[in-house]
Amino acid sequence: MFSIRRSLSMTIGVGCLAVLAGCQATPASDAPAAAANELVGVWSVVAVDPGDGAAIISPSQPGQYIFAAGHYSAVFAPGAEPRVKSAQSFQPTSDEMVAQYTSIIVNAGTYEISGSTVTFRPMIAKSPGFVGGYQTSGFRVSGDTLVLTDQAVVAVDGEAAPNVGGSMTLVRVE
Repeated sequence: MFSIRRSLSMTIGVGCLAVLAGCQATPASDAPAAAANELVGVWSVVAVDPGDGAAIISPSQPGQYIFAAGHYSAVFAPGAEPRVKSAQSFQPTSDEMVAQYTSIIVNAGTYEISGSTVTFRPMIAKSPGFVGGYQTSGFRVSGDTLVLTDQAVVAVDGEAAPNVGGSMTLVRVE
């Protein structure tokens, strides 16, 4: 029994040393540092410009974007009116379900940045036809404010969404 414990302790000790050795700082190189990803963080939607000449919705309905290194999650209600609640909690009628479905945008996946354009590639979305498609948006970060401006939304079959335009203003939560 003693030899098994000793053997296990030595194995763990050697493993810890190997991990620590791998964590040692490496000497500085002449390579330029990678640009910081300004999008990383949690953002709350505060205003929506529908882009169709209608008034800017401010304050907007609730919404949140979460950006991590290469991954995002987006949930927001783009309209001006509060979302329809079910008369009976958790048991919406068919009409309530349609109203609830059409009043929210939900998707998550990966994203890439090229200059001031971000390309979203959903891995899951409220609309299954968007999965495998993409969305491009211009973006501008100023302090704790992010503005996303729609450029294109394309379904998995290559069909572009009609009437794309408008922008969304978000503020950094963390």
